[in-house]
Amino acid sequence: MEKKAQYITWGTSTVLLIAAITFYFFQQREQPKPEVISKSPSVDYWEMFAGISLERKYIEEADAYYRIPIFTPVLLAHTGKEVTLTGYYLPYSRLDSMIIISRFPNANCFFCGQAGIESVAMVEMEKVNRKSYRTDQRLTVTGKLMLNATNLEQLAFVIADASVEEL
Repeated sequence: MEKKAQYITWGTSTVLLIAAITFYFFQQREQPKPEVISKSPSVDYWEMFAGISLERKYIEEADAYYRIPIFTPVLLAHTGKEVTLTGYYLPYSRLDSMIIISRFPNANCFFCGQAGIESVAMVEMEKVNRKSYRTDQRLTVTGKLMLNATNLEQLAFVIADASVEEL
């Protein structure tokens, strides 16, 4: 009889141990994962930009309603941090210190009605840049990400103090 009691105790202990381990692993799986903010150049910022939402808001100075961007917490965490974007050059201004790049070529760009504000970024050069680019020329820009929801004369995404690399 004593041996039978030992087997029951050992069996019960084993079952409890397996249950505890199983519970532990399920608890680990169900915990929400924190958002990872990567500093890797392989981060697709265009995809991050696509996560914004727009809110229709009356702007008194313009006496009109505008769609104002609402930025995600991940984007807000990237404000002021260095980012790298590759996109297509779009003609914008004659200023030597500012260009626009788009996620899509000119025919599908935001200004042509084929995409949203999340697909374009204003690039403010670190140094005066007298190079001329062709429409749809692929460029990679690196600079500080600034988010804009208040200045109607700028885009929602501004890459400040930027350098440009031609591809």
